[in-house]
Amino acid sequence: MKPPTGRLTVSTPPATARQHGPGTLRGRLADRLVAAGHVRTAAVEAAFRTVPRHVFAPEVPVETAYADDVIPVRHAPDGRISSSVSAPWIQADMLEAARLQPGHNVLEIGSGGYNAALIAELVGPAGSVTTVDIDAAVTDRATGFLKATGHDHVRVITADAAHLPPDAVPAGSFDAVIVTVDTWDLPWIGLVADGGRLVAPLRIHQYVWSIGFTKRNGELISDEPLTVCGFVPVQGAGAWNTNHRIVPRHGIHLAFEDGTPRPVDHLAPAFDRPRTEIRTNVTVGGAEPFDTLQLYLAGALPGFCRLSVDPDHDTGIICPPPRTWPAAAIVRGTSLARLAHDRIGDDERGKGVHEFVIHGYGPAGRQAACEMAEQVRHWQRNHRAAACPHITVIPRTAESADPCAAHIIEKQYTRLAIRWPVVPGTAALLTDDEGRYLLHLRSANKPIRGAGRWSLLGGTTEGGETCDDAIVRDLREETGLTVPDLTPFATVDTLDANGAFKDRVRVYHGTLDRPAHEIELSEGVQLRWTRVDDTAEMSMDPGTAAVIREHRRNPRPRLDADGTPPTIQVREPSDHRSRSIVGAHLVLVRDGAVLLGKRHPDSAFAPSTWHLPAGHRERGESALACTVREAAEETGLIIAEGDLRLVHTLDLLDVGSTIPRLQLFFKASRWQGEPRVLEPDRCTEWRWWPLNALPEQLVDYTRTALTAIAHEQPYTDMVRTS
Repeated sequence: MKPPTGRLTVSTPPATARQHGPGTLRGRLADRLVAAGHVRTAAVEAAFRTVPRHVFAPEVPVETAYADDVIPVRHAPDGRISSSVSAPWIQADMLEAARLQPGHNVLEIGSGGYNAALIAELVGPAGSVTTVDIDAAVTDRATGFLKATGHDHVRVITADAAHLPPDAVPAGSFDAVIVTVDTWDLPWIGLVADGGRLVAPLRIHQYVWSIGFTKRNGELISDEPLTVCGFVPVQGAGAWNTNHRIVPRHGIHLAFEDGTPRPVDHLAPAFDRPRTEIRTNVTVGGAEPFDTLQLYLAGALPGFCRLSVDPDHDTGIICPPPRTWPAAAIVRGTSLARLAHDRIGDDERGKGVHEFVIHGYGPAGRQAACEMAEQVRHWQRNHRAAACPHITVIPRTAESADPCAAHIIEKQYTRLAIRWPVVPGTAALLTDDEGRYLLHLRSANKPIRGAGRWSLLGGTTEGGETCDDAIVRDLREETGLTVPDLTPFATVDTLDANGAFKDRVRVYHGTLDRPAHEIELSEGVQLRWTRVDDTAEMSMDPGTAAVIREHRRNPRPRLDADGTPPTIQVREPSDHRSRSIVGAHLVLVRDGAVLLGKRHPDSAFAPSTWHLPAGHRERGESALACTVREAAEETGLIIAEGDLRLVHTLDLLDVGSTIPRLQLFFKASRWQGEPRVLEPDRCTEWRWWPLNALPEQLVDYTRTALTAIAHEQPYTDMVRTS
């Protein structure tokens, strides 16, 4: 669409204009925005009732101008929208999030005129508004429209927003910066005054959320709910790289926008075998958003990407293909897993209920699918009922980050630290007059907390409800029971065997006088009144056992001033008798030389030292699959499992460590490609070293293994003292 020329006009059919004048339509739009909750203050409402939106969109009928929808203004050569008048609902949300006051100095990035006029109404004559766009046609258009509506005091600048001219920034910086383009990064931290606001549609792994931040001590801290949205992309220096990759033969596209892109040329054979399907038991309503799940998976899973299918080259392998938005996916060497969902029924209103399922492809597809499924369940247990994650944005040059952040995402100018509030599950510690405990044997065949173990009754907290409400509902749904004297007893934090947080449960204590056989159980296997001495012979959930011990020691714990009970930390046991770390190593020999990589100087293990391509076997992964995956991820070499042969086993025990490491060395008879540095943060170069002239700086056990391989020794027992 070409920009308008000549004087400003409003193309409204006379009959429509007489029946629904601009003032009436403007009032109706404001009424809808207020009713929907997008407009929440009198000042923003007054701005929408004052500024004539139709003047800023003369190409469309006046009724279209006052619809709650986006109006395209300019298009790029490929047909994509490059400039638009944004939908009023998201403009209202962002203006409310900016918390503008009379006298504020405001910067708008991405111009059009209408939003700048709304901002001008909010800051009044004592404030100032600067609007910036890289496209001169857009700024010329905005200048004319702002003059026509009496907002010609707004300063309009044609510039790349990433490199504003110095005279565009007022002394003391801006009180607020509002970004109205889809941006991958936030290089404007320095333009916001301390205590000021920045509101932007921030792009993370191809997901876009409008987020409101407050500037504190040089950092941007989010304190508004995240709003899913879509804007035209930023242009100029801030334009992002989708890191787009195409899997050969099947029309499958993968985008690695954040993080290190994985090689995908070797993924085509993964789709030549039947897929694996892992069900999660996590459901979602047909119209219920689950964008926070996708954001969580993007941070929690290495090798995360977005999967789409080119309809012109779709072979039907990805079934069903992502219909509206690219699917969440992860790459694991020659394998891949993606998030999908199946309709499993309808709710009471006839709306569809869907279960999240994970599809796995390739030799390690099942392992990758299990890994993603476990993270979906972790989100369900701990984060789903939380309002939103907290995001802190700091400059890349800063050393600090949120110490509570679960996920760190590196951008060009900034670093994002994402913290996920934990909403506890609930459990009921029910006792009778004889001092017994009501225990619940959970199903062993479901991916639930305490599967196959004796546990307490309880469940997960659902969206918007408190723990107090959740435990009442859980007991009613599981048993039909109402326990009137429930009181908070303890919070149980469970860590896995490695010390990583797993889940949190708020435990309530109550009394019950009813035989177990009279309680109608709707979930699980069995209920039983149990004495403490009997629990020693039962398969107990560790958290339940810890709660019972605490109750025997202290039946009435002291609560904090706000009613919060004490916390019990439980670590799941690990059996060191059968546990060892398995490392898989690739031995490539060509013309009497072996391939070695020089580890990065900042590496925690063997910095600036030469080593074979290697890695640890991941959960559920075979050692062969690990070798193939690591080769592809580190070097880009494509190797088939059938071309690998075990040539040495090294049993390694470091002094001071209780966990042995079993190092397996596989020699490849053939491979495809030449080695490339694909993980520069771990390896700085690959080089072929003659077997009779190995580098002096070589990992000690690697030298031992290569020597043993040369002498055809199948096994070495090695104790490393340093």
